[in-house]
Amino acid sequence: MAQDFKKLARNVVAGVGGAENVTNLTHCMTRLRFILKDESKADDAKVKNIPGVMGLVKQGGQYQVIIGNNVAAAYKEILPLGVEGSVAQDDAPKEKQKWTPKRVGMTILDAIIGTMTPLIPAIIGGSMVKLLAMLLLMTGVAGETSSTYVLLNTIGDASFFFLPILVAVSASKKFGTNTYLAVAIAGLMVHPAFMDLMAKAAEGQAVTLAMIPITSVKYTYMIIPAIVMAWLLRYIEAGVDRITPVVMKNFLKPMLILLVGAVIAISLVGPMGVWLGNGISAVVYGIHGKLGWLAVAIVGAIWPLLVMTGMHRVFTPTIVTTIAETGSEAMVMPSEIGANMSLGGASLAVAMKTKNRELRQTALAAASSALIAGITEPALYGVAIRLKRPMIASVITGFIAGAVAGLAGLASHSMAAPGLFTSVQFIDKDNPTSILWIAAVMAISVVVSFALTLIIGFEDIPVEDDEADMTNDGSVKLMVPMTGMAKGLHDVADEVFSKGLLGKGMAIDPEDGKVVSPIAGTVTTVFPTKHAIGLTDDNGVEVLIHVGIDTVSLNGEPFTAKVAAGDRVAVGDELLEADLDAIEAAGLSTTTMVVITNSDQFKDIAPVAPGHVSFKEHVMEVFHHDKEADTEPAMA
Repeated sequence: MAQDFKKLARNVVAGVGGAENVTNLTHCMTRLRFILKDESKADDAKVKNIPGVMGLVKQGGQYQVIIGNNVAAAYKEILPLGVEGSVAQDDAPKEKQKWTPKRVGMTILDAIIGTMTPLIPAIIGGSMVKLLAMLLLMTGVAGETSSTYVLLNTIGDASFFFLPILVAVSASKKFGTNTYLAVAIAGLMVHPAFMDLMAKAAEGQAVTLAMIPITSVKYTYMIIPAIVMAWLLRYIEAGVDRITPVVMKNFLKPMLILLVGAVIAISLVGPMGVWLGNGISAVVYGIHGKLGWLAVAIVGAIWPLLVMTGMHRVFTPTIVTTIAETGSEAMVMPSEIGANMSLGGASLAVAMKTKNRELRQTALAAASSALIAGITEPALYGVAIRLKRPMIASVITGFIAGAVAGLAGLASHSMAAPGLFTSVQFIDKDNPTSILWIAAVMAISVVVSFALTLIIGFEDIPVEDDEADMTNDGSVKLMVPMTGMAKGLHDVADEVFSKGLLGKGMAIDPEDGKVVSPIAGTVTTVFPTKHAIGLTDDNGVEVLIHVGIDTVSLNGEPFTAKVAAGDRVAVGDELLEADLDAIEAAGLSTTTMVVITNSDQFKDIAPVAPGHVSFKEHVMEVFHHDKEADTEPAMA
């Protein structure tokens, strides 16, 4: 019988004391993490006895209700009941950590990436509609003054013009602040009356709010001010909440938040944010102005490396602002042509040369994704990084193709990932030969990377190492995903795992942070904070790898995911990289749990015996119900 998540949600909310008793709700891979106003109002016994609830943990100021694999579905049904939620985990209590330049940089990077990533579909969609309007104008189908052209151009421009509002929505969710107050403040920046005042200020007329001078700034298309204001809003809200009397909070608190936030936004944060954004753009394109085609070539070469680290998203605000203000972008986007297409060409070469059937299928799918749609993650993680040498071919090709694109003066009118179908974004209506240059760069990228991969070669994956085979006794073998000291789940300092609430398995105290796939199968879940990954192998075994205890509180900072949900993985493919030192510095355990979450569907789980373990040398086995197995009881 299917789980009734609406009923589960109602029962859980009632059990924790009602929606009015919940300050914030987040969820991790398996648990609903409530922050309650008054924990004494929660009925522990009632919560534990709710059908679908596996257990209850009270830890670190959180009231954690264990749901298991279906936690996201339960979370989704709880939010409409009046509970404030934030998947980003920003409001979850964290261990006090020392702020270092590296940590500050990673926090800023995480803020930009976390805010801009959800907006990319709207940005790409808008830019492609504007591109369509341009193509209609070029071909004479629509005139520049025709209503069709004007409307299409306006539809495309809306995402950019109201970008501060879109950013405010996304950033408020990222930082766990009130979305509507953030939107109200951002809306001021693009309000027609405010924009008229800014135009007058630009002409020399004094504009003040009481006695506070307001600097003339154009906020349409701007990103940084809205991000910073959404972050500041959490502190403004907290400060105003402390000073407003209880009987007046309903009207005085939102009024003061809006007033204080608006004043800070237009007098301080807005101008500084715009200057900072313009400064970053000036640096980026100043380098392009000095180095010319060489800058495009360098970015083309390092682009796959930037994608690996997530640093490529740093360019998003600059690209968006440049396209919005000038109509095109001529350094970062052209460099992506060679980077994307080269990964496709390298994957084609691997598919042709490998003797491993699964690798061939992976490489062909990755090549199609990169060449046709410009989506390179399958090729990057499934082929290039995995085999190493194809990455060298891609880097060399990216430099060559970037140089050609730079010399040709190609520029993009959109932010869509360059691929066969999106190459029209580089067409210059004033330069018909741009079409030939686009074709040339794409052809060079594919041919050179294909040839280099064949010349450099790669170490093929042996067929026997490619998948976990069903053995003669009916068991499925799973490789150990990390090197370290194995122990039983009962020794784990987390009762969710130690009591086997999520299933049987094993734990590892790791020696390094590299996590590889123990199975051949599909990535079913990569949690946003990247501390846990769910996999399903070809025999139906569901595996959860959870790195560290309570590491969800670190908001993903010590983790680098190498795969995404839906990816196909082979045994030994790298899943994620964990910074064990950072986890320990936060005062948290690095113990990693490997759990078969559908243990009840199998006869038995036989983990590795306690002691030192390493990948390829140690396995645990899952026994089917219809097979007999002569083994020791599972370490759970």
